[in-house]
Amino acid sequence: MDDQPSPTADTRPCAHCGRDVPQRAGAGRPFRYCRDNDGACQRASRNSRMRHRNAPGLPGQVARTWEAVDRLDQIVQTLTEALHDELSPAGVQRQLAQLRAETAAELAQAHTERDDACRDAQDAAA
Repeated sequence: MDDQPSPTADTRPCAHCGRDVPQRAGAGRPFRYCRDNDGACQRASRNSRMRHRNAPGLPGQVARTWEAVDRLDQIVQTLTEALHDELSPAGVQRQLAQLRAETAAELAQAHTERDDACRDAQDAAA
């Protein structure tokens, strides 16, 4: 029998320091770095790759590839947050409420203009 505990499905080792990183229960991209140290592991890993970036051969290519992967991860995170804000039920409700408020304001202004025009017409007829 194995004495080591098996890794749980909801954690993954950090790509920099190796500590367990809690993962989301739902589907989505897994977290590659520690999330509790203000991005220090991600920055340290990136700095290490930047030092190796200009190395000749395979190490330099690998470092440049990881840099591209990090950029893509940042873009994906930004897009995910934007889509979630706009297309989540709360985001859609917020947009609908904003449109309803704008429509009500325009309608009130149109009614005011109509009433003023009616009064002007009555005054002119009198």
